[in-house]
Amino acid sequence: MPVTRTEVILILSLLIFFILVMVSFIIIILFFIQKKQKGFTSDLREAKANYDKELYKAQLEIQEQTFQEISREIHDNVGQILSLAKLGLGTLDLERKEEAKESIVEISDILEKALEDLRHMSRTMNAEIIKKGGLKKSIEMQVGFMQRGGRFNIHLNMNGEYVSLTETKEIILFRIVQEAVNNIIRHATATDICISLCYSRDFLKLMIQDNGKGFNLNDQISGPNHVSGIYNMQHRAKLIEAEFEIESQPGNGTRITVTTPY
Repeated sequence: MPVTRTEVILILSLLIFFILVMVSFIIIILFFIQKKQKGFTSDLREAKANYDKELYKAQLEIQEQTFQEISREIHDNVGQILSLAKLGLGTLDLERKEEAKESIVEISDILEKALEDLRHMSRTMNAEIIKKGGLKKSIEMQVGFMQRGGRFNIHLNMNGEYVSLTETKEIILFRIVQEAVNNIIRHATATDICISLCYSRDFLKLMIQDNGKGFNLNDQISGPNHVSGIYNMQHRAKLIEAEFEIESQPGNGTRITVTTPY
């Protein structure tokens, strides 16, 4: 049976309609995909901005903490040394030449010690310390400050072959160390502090441990005195995709472990 002209026109019309529907459907899908992509891009930009903000905040906190330590160092050590030198000069008797000569030598040694302390602080104040010296060097200087204070028995252990991490990771990890040590100083009533850097094949494990009074972890986190320091350390560890673990019991000190892939 031959196809009539009317049937041909009807079939063509249906085909055109079907094509138009499919094109419209594809356009709608592309529109929603583009809209979703824009939203994802916006979220990505916001996440990056927040990440940069947190990194900048950590850098500022490192500088603030360092300045506080330098202030204590100047007051407790350099100030005392210069006071001794001033006392020595005040009691110097130039009429007794031999005794005066010995006193001048002693005063010279005292001033040399003060100069060495100031040189040490000058190096520490350098904002590029983490970039130039890396995480290990930065922690060594932090430990050095506390050792000189004499209040804590603090030391740094390193196991495995040293691996240089990205600048961002090292800044965040160093800030976690500073935060943990600051919490120990303020709350733990500890005498011994051990900081460990364990370099394995695929990851770095950072541990900060003290012999302080410890605490009940659940009470500390859920109670009214929710420790912002713990939250800050957890949050920063998450920024660099690191695992954060804290162990503590009353009377048994505290151990913080941060594990990050290279």
